[in-house]
Amino acid sequence: MTTIKAEDLDFSAATKVISSAQKFVIPVPAFQDQGEPLVYPAGAEKAGEKIADWQGKPIGDSGVVFFNGKDNSWQAAKGDGQSVIIINNVTEAQGAQIAAKINEASTDPNALTLSELKDVLTYVREDLGVVDMYNSDKGFIASKMNALETSSTGIEAYGLHKRDDRDICLAVRLSGAGEFQGPAASPQKYADGAVIVKQGDSVRLVQSDVFEETYRHASGKPLTVGEVAEAKTAPAAPEKKAGGMKPAQ
Repeated sequence: MTTIKAEDLDFSAATKVISSAQKFVIPVPAFQDQGEPLVYPAGAEKAGEKIADWQGKPIGDSGVVFFNGKDNSWQAAKGDGQSVIIINNVTEAQGAQIAAKINEASTDPNALTLSELKDVLTYVREDLGVVDMYNSDKGFIASKMNALETSSTGIEAYGLHKRDDRDICLAVRLSGAGEFQGPAASPQKYADGAVIVKQGDSVRLVQSDVFEETYRHASGKPLTVGEVAEAKTAPAAPEKKAGGMKPAQ
């Protein structure tokens, strides 16, 4: 299976896009018991090993481990009070159901136990059928997303949010099947093409159907995956001359 990394891609001719998706944000509490070890779970290819980011650095010692069913990849978030879980493409009705489920355990999502948070994620996947979820942090939410006025909670980084319409991302299209080694704890897999979206230093794979549902041209016009620029390989870095000598003229 072909594995692609962010540094393999050239975004110089990428298509400019904006996100239009509603996302439900859940803060990951600073668990009193530190949460669970951030290691790949039983059954995973690297079961028992520490979960690392795309640069190979361990994400942390403890927090919460969960699964993104859309990308077939493991995700992990530190239980440090600064991490969040973003549930992608959520309607206002589904957002109300998620909030109600959280309220069954606590009116403050920051007070959830690890078990209660995982119960909420199971409910979202199995009862609501929303499987696209990934980790981020409160800094990203504060700088790049806005809470929906219709469902404002008054709690930092919690509830329905939407990306800032002025926040332009770069997109390139992949064909065929493969996997992308990005910010997730394990590679994001795709079976019939996908789109790689770059926003600042963050680079993430978005499945083709999700992309068409949740992204628009920078002008706000709808777009299809076929309109996105085809991914090109990044130019190789120039080789260094041995010995540091000036080349002959």
